Amino acid sequence: MAKKKEAAGGGGAPEWMVTYGDMVTLLLTFFVLLLTFMEPKQEDLVQQLMQALREEFGYEGGAREIPSDDVESIKNVPLQQVLQIPIHPEDLSPTDEDGPRGQQNTVTNIRNREYFAKGGRVMFPELSAEMPADERARLVEYAEKLRGHTTMIEIRGHASKRPVAGSDYSDHYSLSYARARAVLEVLLEAGIDERRTLIMAAGTSRPVTRRAYNMHERERNDLVELLQRDRTFSEFAEEEVSE
Repeated sequence: MAKKKEAAGGGGAPEWMVTYGDMVTLLLTFFVLLLTFMEPKQEDLVQQLMQALREEFGYEGGAREIPSDDVESIKNVPLQQVLQIPIHPEDLSPTDEDGPRGQQNTVTNIRNREYFAKGGRVMFPELSAEMPADERARLVEYAEKLRGHTTMIEIRGHASKRPVAGSDYSDHYSLSYARARAVLEVLLEAGIDERRTLIMAAGTSRPVTRRAYNMHERERNDLVELLQRDRTFSEFAEEEVSE
């Protein structure tokens, strides 16, 4: 009867163990060097290190220069205090020519940000300017936060793209205006100064949800936005007079 051949035995450690051992050895060497640099044992160790770096990389200074000859090696001093990197503004550019200058050497705010805070959103049923009871109650609660200020409030009405044929409105602009008007009346009843209000009928030109392909998504554009502007009603009136 033939004898079974014995399986060949493994020859040494797995490959990953060799790589792991090399990595541990390099890490140990790194930490030993780091410890040596943090607490120099020889008076000229840091100076020799700086000189070796300069000779190896050919560093000659410039905008940031590493000192070497005048470094005083002090024991028990953090390395970041020894390796100071001074900045010389006069060395930032090697040319004596002045840089090109534009017509304006300072930054000018061409247009102030028009809106600084978004307010609430009042939702409406499709093809209707009748405000639901829950939306009205939420609007009254929000109006409490707006009272007592002087910033302008833009009431921007929107409408979805559902055709208005057969409804009480001739087009989407009249529908969005009616919705904004309904919100305005609630705000005035809640004590908002009329001089702060500004109505805008956007119709379907500025949809909040741009890709509305079904009824649920389309309903998101049947709303009125309350936007606070960064101007008071007195500043707004002055701008209109100057125009």
